[in-house]
Amino acid sequence: MSIPEVYKKWFLKLLLGPGDTMTFRKYRDEPLDPEGVDNLYIHVPYCRNKCPYCPYFKELYNEQQAGFFGDSLLREIELHTGWLKGKEIQSLYVGGGTPTLLNSHLIPAIDRLRQLCTLHNVAIETTPTEINNRVTGELAVMGCNLISLGVQDFNPKYLDFLGRKYTVSDVYRAIDKLEQLNFHNFNIDLIFAMPGQTMKELDQTLQIAIDTGAHQLTLYPLFTFPYSVIGKSQELSHVVMPDGKTRKQMYYHIMDTLTAKGYKQVSVWSFLKGNALKYSSVTRDKYLGLGPSAGTYTGKQFLFNTFNIKEYLAMTMRGQIPGSYIMDVSPRLERLFWIYWRLYETGISLNAYRMRFGSDFMDDYGKWVRLILRLGYACRTDDHIMLTKKGIHRIHLMQNHFALEYINRIWTACTMETPPEEISLSALH
Repeated sequence: MSIPEVYKKWFLKLLLGPGDTMTFRKYRDEPLDPEGVDNLYIHVPYCRNKCPYCPYFKELYNEQQAGFFGDSLLREIELHTGWLKGKEIQSLYVGGGTPTLLNSHLIPAIDRLRQLCTLHNVAIETTPTEINNRVTGELAVMGCNLISLGVQDFNPKYLDFLGRKYTVSDVYRAIDKLEQLNFHNFNIDLIFAMPGQTMKELDQTLQIAIDTGAHQLTLYPLFTFPYSVIGKSQELSHVVMPDGKTRKQMYYHIMDTLTAKGYKQVSVWSFLKGNALKYSSVTRDKYLGLGPSAGTYTGKQFLFNTFNIKEYLAMTMRGQIPGSYIMDVSPRLERLFWIYWRLYETGISLNAYRMRFGSDFMDDYGKWVRLILRLGYACRTDDHIMLTKKGIHRIHLMQNHFALEYINRIWTACTMETPPEEISLSALH
């Protein structure tokens, strides 16, 4: 079910300030303000094959071009040495693409970062086909202590549907190898709500995933984007997705099954067992992005790097930050971004808000809190506003109707042959 545009406009009008048009403009070498940034992201834009539903920016792996990318990544790091030097970096997240394809180029990049700053955690994502003795040895050299394996499903029918070029046997071999290593978090990514998927099939996938012993399970519903391979081939209209009722039943079944097995829900999609560190790619507060299409968020600015690899190589060669679009972030919008990601993590610490913004959350947003409490979307403890099961599902819907639409709008524009001067995200603008 989609929300009519008139309601989106009304909702945004209530939340945004008069100057918050949420518009990205072409980046033209303006200085960044990285004060307070304490997380890093590297985007590796290469895969051995392009899965048709994957929305992330990537190209087919080319060994020569990958070497050029590795050199450019080092040059981009040097552009930020002034503020990286001496920094305490809480996490470096390496995503893609398939990052482990370029381990030999990531090792010198991470070594250089360690020369400049202190890296407390290094997280990386990979796929079952990439896991072998050489790769696991390289992960150890990188100091990687958190890893996510993109399994997607244990049913060969759905692996084929998703365009995954590995077998269920490959999945089990990869899991066995990774479980022998001493990761602080081993996460398995899975996809649900695929066309034709039954509750019985979903439950079988959950039980197998639980039995793997992975520290964390992350389950996303299947998203489709117009700029993905299947979108560009205009096949979206032929794909019959589960309706909202079925999707909700599946989501609640996942929540109920995993919490009954002792997992704690640590985000809309992720469930953690025991005292392992949480694996997350999106909930960092402020971060610097490196690599093509990487995002940077400073609290005052939101920047996207170019989505064009050749342009990325050329800009870093010229000593330019390879930015494509930038948006100014007002203090009001900064708070809303922070609140959204805390709700994505299923709860807001009132003390954390006070420490972050210097004011009382209830003074600033009390009318909204009272509304969601009355609707049964949240409950109040001494120092937290915690979402209920019903509230977590509403955040999932909000992500579909707002966040994913914004991503689609930005990434569609960024991948155009002639990108526009501006990208407006606000339905008011």
